[in-house]
Amino acid sequence: MKKEKDSLIEDVALGSLWNFILTFSARLGGFFFVIIIARFLMPENFGIYTLAFSITLIVLTALDTGLNQSLLKYVSDALNKKNKKLAAANFRYLLKLKIIITCLASLLLILLSYPLSIFIFKQPKLFFPLILSSIYIVTLSIGSFYSSYFYIIKKLAHVTIKQTIFEITRILGVVIMFLIIAKEQYIIGIFGVLILSMLISTVYLLYLLKKISPFLFKPSRIKVEKKRMIRFAVYFSAIGSLLVIFGYIDTLMIGFFMNASYVGFYSAALAILTGIWGFLNISQILLPLLTDLRDDQIQKEFNKVFRYLAIISIPAIAGMVILGKYFITLIYGYEYLPSVFPFYILAVLIFEIPLIDLINPLFSAKEKPQIIIKGTIIATIVNIVLNVVFITLFLKQSAVMAIMGAALATVISQTIYIIILLAYAKKDFKIYFQYTHLIKPLFAALIMALVLTLINAQFSDMNLLLGIVEILLGMVIYFTSLYFMKGITQEDIQIVKDLIKRFR
Repeated sequence: MKKEKDSLIEDVALGSLWNFILTFSARLGGFFFVIIIARFLMPENFGIYTLAFSITLIVLTALDTGLNQSLLKYVSDALNKKNKKLAAANFRYLLKLKIIITCLASLLLILLSYPLSIFIFKQPKLFFPLILSSIYIVTLSIGSFYSSYFYIIKKLAHVTIKQTIFEITRILGVVIMFLIIAKEQYIIGIFGVLILSMLISTVYLLYLLKKISPFLFKPSRIKVEKKRMIRFAVYFSAIGSLLVIFGYIDTLMIGFFMNASYVGFYSAALAILTGIWGFLNISQILLPLLTDLRDDQIQKEFNKVFRYLAIISIPAIAGMVILGKYFITLIYGYEYLPSVFPFYILAVLIFEIPLIDLINPLFSAKEKPQIIIKGTIIATIVNIVLNVVFITLFLKQSAVMAIMGAALATVISQTIYIIILLAYAKKDFKIYFQYTHLIKPLFAALIMALVLTLINAQFSDMNLLLGIVEILLGMVIYFTSLYFMKGITQEDIQIVKDLIKRFR
C-alpha cells in the first residue's frame, strides 16, 4: 500500500514538473512570438491579427474543450478497466466527431468572414486572415485532441516536446517569412506559418501515438455511449466558451468600436502581463492535491498559497506600474507608447488571474463546476455592459482613454468574478482568505515604489542595463523591507533553501 502511495506521489510530482516545463515553453515561446510579430506588423496590422486570432480562439475553444474533456474521461475510464477495445472505439468515435464538427465550424467561419470583417468590425483587412484562421482551426483542434491522449497515458514529456517543436518552428518561420515576403502579405504569412508549425508538431505526436498505442487505430465493433459522450462534451464546451468569451470580449469590443491600431495597443499591453501571470498559474498542480485534502486542511493550505501569491504578485504589479513605459518601448518600440495607459490598469490582473486559478480548482475538485459557470456568466455580462459604457463614454475624450476604459471594465469584471467565487467558497466549503496577508507585501511594495520613483527622477531615459539593475535593486529593497516587517519567516527561508538544494 505504501509503495502504491509513493508511486502516486511520484507520478503527480513528475506530471507537475512536465506540466510546468510545458507551460513555461508555451508562455516563453508565445511571448517572443508576439513581440516579433508586433514589431514587424506595427499597431494597425497587429490589431488585425489579434482580432482574427481572438475570433479563432473563441470558435476553437467551443469545439476543443468539450470533446477533449470527453476523450480524457471516457478513454481514460476504458483504459483503467483494461478494456483497450472500448478505449479504441471511444477514441475513434470522438476523433471522427471532432473532425466533422471542426470542418463544419471552419466552413462557417469562412462564410462569416466577409460580414464579420466588413459589417461588424468594419475592417476589410480582416477578411483574408479570417479565411486562413479557419484552416488553422482544423490543424490546432486535431493537434490538441492528440495531445489530450498523452495526458491520459501520463506521457507529458511528448506533449512538451510537441509544444517546443511548435514554438521553435513558428518563431523561426515568421522571422524567415518577414525577410522574404512583402509587408502587405505579413498577416496572411503569419497564419500560414502557424498552420505549417501545427501540422509538423501534430505529425510528431501522431507518429508516437501509433508506436505507443497502436490498438487505437485498429477497427472495433464495440458500441459506444454516443449520447452520453455528446451530453458531456456539450456541457464542458459551454464552460470553455464562456471562459474564452470572458477573456476576449474586451479585444472584440475595442475592434467593434475603434480602429484596429487600438486593438494592437491594447493587445500589446495584455501580452506582457499575460506572460507574467502565466508563470504564477498553479491551478493544474493544485487540482489533484485538493481532491485528496480533508475539508479542515483546505483552509490552511489555501491561505498558505494565497500568502505566497501576495508576496510575489504585489511587488510585480508595483514594478510594472513604475517601469511600464520602459517595458513597452523596449519590447515593442515607441510606436506602441499608447499601450502604456491600459498597461497600468491591466497590471492588477497579475494578482487577480492567478487568484482565480487558485480558487477555480476547488469547485472542480469538489464537483461543483456550476458555480464557475454562474460566476462566469455574471462577470461576462458585467464586462460587456461596462465595455460598452466606458468605451463609448471615454471615446468622447480620446481613443487612448477608450482603451483605458476597456482595461478598467476588464479589471472590474474580474474582481466581481473573484468576489462571487469567494462568496461561494465561504458558503459551501467554509473557506475564506485571510486578507491580512496582503498588508505587509503592500507596505513593502510601497517602499520599493517610492525608492525606484526617486531614482527614475534622476534619469531622463532608461536603457536595458539600467533597467536590469533597477529590477534587481527593487527586489532587494522589497524583500529587505518585508523581512524587517516580519512578512518573511524562517520557515519561508527554509523552503527557499530546500528548493535550491533540489535543483543543484
